[in-house]
Amino acid sequence: MEIVLTVEQEAQLSQIAALEGKDADELAREVFLRGLQVEATLIASRPRRDEGQEAADRMLELRQGNMLPEGVTIQHLIREGRA
Repeated sequence: MEIVLTVEQEAQLSQIAALEGKDADELAREVFLRGLQVEATLIASRPRRDEGQEAADRMLELRQGNMLPEGVTIQHLIREGRA
């Protein structure tokens, strides 16, 4: 695999590597591996589609039978709560 950097990015990488006393390639590998680990952690922490669907199905299930009385709207309830 090859990663293409701009001239500015290469210069920054070389500068940081020199400050750290490392080769630019070595530093690039370390930075990439840290970023890869962070990305893997983020992906693992996201809810899976099926989990999200289960939550949505549960919300719809809980909503069943919860109907407003005839003639009452959400706006009526909001105004009543403010009074």
